[in-house]
Amino acid sequence: MSLASRFALVTSIGLAVVMALAGWILLSKSEELVDASVDRSLRAAARAETERGRAEGEGFMERGNKGDALDGVGRFPATIRTGELAGRSAHLYEVEGGASILAPDPDAHSKDNLRGLVVLVGVLVAGAGAALAAWAATSAARPLRALVDDVQALARRGLRHSVKAQGPREVVLLGRAISRMAQDLLEAREAELELGVREREQAVAREVSDALRPQSTPEPAGWTVLDARLEGSEIGGSFHEFLEVGGRTIVLLCDVTGEGVPGALVGATARAFLRAALEREEALAPALARVNRDLHRDLQPGLAVTALCVALDPGTGQAEIACAGHQVAPLRWSAARGELETIHPEGIALGFDKGPFFERSLEGVEVQLEPGDALLLASTGLVAQPGAGGEEWGEDALQASAARHLATGPYDAIAGVQDDAEAHRDPGGASGGLPDATLVVVARDRTTPRSEAP
Repeated sequence: MSLASRFALVTSIGLAVVMALAGWILLSKSEELVDASVDRSLRAAARAETERGRAEGEGFMERGNKGDALDGVGRFPATIRTGELAGRSAHLYEVEGGASILAPDPDAHSKDNLRGLVVLVGVLVAGAGAALAAWAATSAARPLRALVDDVQALARRGLRHSVKAQGPREVVLLGRAISRMAQDLLEAREAELELGVREREQAVAREVSDALRPQSTPEPAGWTVLDARLEGSEIGGSFHEFLEVGGRTIVLLCDVTGEGVPGALVGATARAFLRAALEREEALAPALARVNRDLHRDLQPGLAVTALCVALDPGTGQAEIACAGHQVAPLRWSAARGELETIHPEGIALGFDKGPFFERSLEGVEVQLEPGDALLLASTGLVAQPGAGGEEWGEDALQASAARHLATGPYDAIAGVQDDAEAHRDPGGASGGLPDATLVVVARDRTTPRSEAP
């Protein structure tokens, strides 16, 4: 029942009961007063008639001249002059040509009693109506007060306070609306806090990721080494690195499964392990095996690092390639044949296995690069760039772009592949954010003759 209906119903029923009770009291008391007044009037009339009968002459009363008649009985005003009723007003009732009765007017006591009864009943009705209205208003306002208390509790204790609205339909609906509003505000605040934490994490992750970038690219004689990076909204620990150890130029490209600050920290740890191992070991396989053992010991389950390593001898053009679970295969451009070749070295990610299986599965590949040949290395984020429909750019698109641009040289290749990936990228299709991506091109200059190995 609505608040207005409840108030109207309670008030109407209450007032009806009060008025019925007041009417019954007024009627019964009025009948008693009327009966008593009539009785006193009859007694006074009997006394007046007795005294009039005893009195001699016309001096007992003074009769007025003007009167009225009803049903053959005339009524004339009179004033009693003598006796016990002397000075009292009366009326003389005469039947035409017959008897008459002298009836003194009712005394003031009877009128005062009736007037007092009416005033008393009026006061009782007004008081009962006021009390009834106050009770009905209090009953109607009680659920509103409870709702106000809940709103104040929301302000004091927080938005998690439960609002329990009871009573009329309007109050229940208002309570539900307040509860939904509080829930929406709570979710908005939690989303804002989560966004703030995420933004701070992304800022820290970005700082760590920037610190992982190489300060410069190597410049071995007769070779061109170029790198490019596509900035994304999802920052992780993916990185690339260049090392020059024992006359060799080592290109390292790594992806980390974790994102944000944890991924960035894992990337920094893996980078330190890889640098130390690659500077100590002459071959790639022992170096990666050492790093795998270290990461397996330190990484939490579910985290891993993929690595693609290229150890290049600039003098001979011989390149050793090792892959530890890297998902994007390295691409080799053969200038002599004008073809693009996909290289598939075997290996699982660093940190998954304690050691034996990793070492058995790791197989390096030897590649001879002739003048005009080039290697193109890409991180997983490059092929995962989302399009307008959410579809990824993919390795097929990468290979087609690389084949088209590597034919015109490393500078065209690094710029052309990056432009193609960015042209496919659509922020609106990235439900999980835009990934960072890294692209590296290692090309042997065409003007450099092949050197024989010592």
